[in-house]
Amino acid sequence: MVSASTVAALYSLTATGLAVGLVVLLHFLEPEFEPSWRTLSEYSLGRYGVLMRAAFLAGGTGVIVVAVALSESAWPWSLGLALVALGPLGAAFFDTDPITTPRTEMSKRNNVHVAFGALFILGFPAAATIAGIGAARDSDVGPLLAWASVVPWLGLAWFLGTSIWYGRSTGTQGGGPEVRIGWPNRASMVIYLGWVSLAAVTMLR
Repeated sequence: MVSASTVAALYSLTATGLAVGLVVLLHFLEPEFEPSWRTLSEYSLGRYGVLMRAAFLAGGTGVIVVAVALSESAWPWSLGLALVALGPLGAAFFDTDPITTPRTEMSKRNNVHVAFGALFILGFPAAATIAGIGAARDSDVGPLLAWASVVPWLGLAWFLGTSIWYGRSTGTQGGGPEVRIGWPNRASMVIYLGWVSLAAVTMLR
C-alpha cells in the first residue's frame, strides 16, 4: 500500500514540474513579454494568462503538500512553508500591473499581488531553512535539505539585489528594457521550486 507521504511527494513533484513547464511554455506563447526585463507575473496579462495562474496554483499547492508531508518529522518547523505558499496562491487571483506602470499609478489589485509575491519571494528562503533544520533533527536525509536551503538565499540575493539597484535608478518611474530583473525573477522561482522538489525526492527515499 502506498503511504500518504509517498502520495504527497509524487503530487508535489508533479505540481512543481507542471508550474515550471507552464512558465517555459508561456515564453513561447507570449513572446511579447521579454524575459530579460518582464516579470513572470506579467504572463497573467497576456492571451494565455490562465496558464500563469495555473502555474501559481500548482506551485503553491506543491509547496503546501511538501510542508504537510514534512510535518511528520519536522513539525512545527515546516509550518513556515505552508504560510509562504499562500503567496503564489493569492497571486493567482490578483493580477499584477505591467512593469512599465509608474509607481504612482499602480492599482490596488497590483498592490495585493505584490504583497502576496513578497510573502513568497522574501519568506521562502527562511521557511526552507527552518524546515530543513527541523527535518535534520529526525531524519537521515534532513541534513541535505538544510544545506540545500542555502541556494534559495542566493536566488533571493540576486533578485533583491538587482531590484534595489534598478529601483534606485528609475525612482518613481516604471520599469523598462534597461531594468533587467526578469532573469533573476525567473531564477528565484526555479530555485525555490527546485528545493521543494528535492524535499519531495527525499521523502520518496
